[in-house]
Amino acid sequence: MNESPSSPSPHRQASRVGSIDWYHALPFLTIFGAVHAGLRPSRIGLAFVLLLAVVAMGRLWDGFSPPTFAPEGLFAGPLKEKTLVDSQDSVRSIVIPDLRPEDRSAASTASLAALSEMLESAAQSGTVPSLDASRYSTLARMIDAARPRSSFEAMNEAVRVSFYGLVGSVLRADVQSAIVAGKALFVGVPIACWNAAPWFTIYFTIGWWMVVGWGGGVLCRVSAGDLSSRHWSIAKASEFIKPRTSTLIIAPLFALALGFVLWVPAWILGFLGNLPLFDIVVGALFVIALAFGALSALVIFVALVGSPLIAPAVACDGCDAVESLQRAGAYMLARPLHLICYLILSVVVIALGTVAADFGATAMWAFARGAYDSASGEPALSAVGALRFLEPYNSPQPMILGMTQSATASFIDMWRTILCLLIGACAMSIAASCATRSYLLVRSSADGQDLCDLWEDAPRA
Repeated sequence: MNESPSSPSPHRQASRVGSIDWYHALPFLTIFGAVHAGLRPSRIGLAFVLLLAVVAMGRLWDGFSPPTFAPEGLFAGPLKEKTLVDSQDSVRSIVIPDLRPEDRSAASTASLAALSEMLESAAQSGTVPSLDASRYSTLARMIDAARPRSSFEAMNEAVRVSFYGLVGSVLRADVQSAIVAGKALFVGVPIACWNAAPWFTIYFTIGWWMVVGWGGGVLCRVSAGDLSSRHWSIAKASEFIKPRTSTLIIAPLFALALGFVLWVPAWILGFLGNLPLFDIVVGALFVIALAFGALSALVIFVALVGSPLIAPAVACDGCDAVESLQRAGAYMLARPLHLICYLILSVVVIALGTVAADFGATAMWAFARGAYDSASGEPALSAVGALRFLEPYNSPQPMILGMTQSATASFIDMWRTILCLLIGACAMSIAASCATRSYLLVRSSADGQDLCDLWEDAPRA
C-alpha cells in the first residue's frame, strides 16, 4: 500500500528555531551597541577631562597670540586689514554719540575692547538719556560683530556648527546636507585653519594627538572589553595603554609626515621646471612626479580615512606605530565596502547618541532655569543665554549688570559651558566605541579573527 503524501516520513525529524543570534547573523548591528557603551559615566568623565584639556590648550594659544580670522568666523578667511579698519570705524561712528561726553574724543581711536568698556560705563552711569537697555544691547552686539576672531575661538565655533549640521542632516536623512556638513567639518576646517593660521594648526594638531592619543586609546581598550565580556575598568585599560601612548601619538603624525616626504620629489621637479632647459627634462620625467604624487596621496588617504582604525589597532592588538598603519591600510584595501558601511553607521550612531545627550542636557537646563527664574528676579540668568535643543550655541544677551550680578552670570555661564562639554564628551566616547567595533568587525571579515580575540600583556614575573 502506497504511503499518503500528507503522512510524515518516519525518517524526517521536526526542527525548531528557538532564537536567532542577530549579532552573528547581522554583524553591523554591533555598531548600534556603541551608544549604550559610550554613555557610561566613567567613560563620559574621561572624555570630559580630555575635552577640557583641549579647550584649555586652545584658549592658552588665544591668550598669547593676536586674532587671525575675520569677524565673520573661520570660513570667512584670514583678516583683511583694510576691511577690518573700515568696519571698526563704522561701528565707532555709531557708538560714539551714545558715550559720555568726556569719553567721545578718546573713543575715535580706541580699540573695540576699550570702546565696549566705555559703552558699559555710560550705560551704568545713566548720564546718557538715549542709552537704554535695548539700545545698549544692540550697540554691544555691533561691537562684538566687528571684533576679529582668535584662532581657537574661530575653529571651535566652526567645528561646533559643522558637527551639529551633520547631526541635523542625519536626523532628517538628508544625505546631501550630511555630505556638505561632513566635508566642512573634516576638510574645510583643517584647510581654513592652515591657510590663515599655520602655526596654530601645527600646535593644535600636535597638542590634540598628545591629549586624545592616550585618552582615545583608553576608551578604545575599554570598549573592546565590552564585546568579550571582560569589562575592563578605566584604570585597567590605562595600565595597558600607558606604555603604548607614544605609539598612539606618533602613528598618525608619522603617516602625515611620510605623505609629505613623498610629495617633496614632485615639488622639486616643479621647482626645476622654472629653470631654462630643465623644464623640457622635467616634462619628460613628469611620470616620476605622478608616481610620487600617487604614493603621497595614498599614504595621506590612509592616514585620514583609516585614522579611526589606528587607536583600536593599538588598543585591541597591541600594535606599534608602523603595524597599526599597515593594518589600517590593509583592512581598507581588503574590505573597503565593509569599512565604508561601518563608518556610515558610526556617523548615524554618533548622531543618535549626541541627540540623546543634547536632549538630556537641554532638559536639565530648562528645568533648572525654570525653577531658578521663578524664584529669582535677578537678570544674571537672562544675561547668560539659553541652551536650546540641537543648537550649537546661543550667544548671551548683552545686559547692564552690577558687580554681584556679573559674578553670578559668570558662574552660571561656567555651568552651561560644562553642560556643553559633557555633550561633546558623550559624542567622543560613543565615537571611540564605534571606532573599536568597526575595527573588530572589519578585522573579522578580513582575517576571520574572532571579535573576542584581544591582545593581553603577559603577567610580570
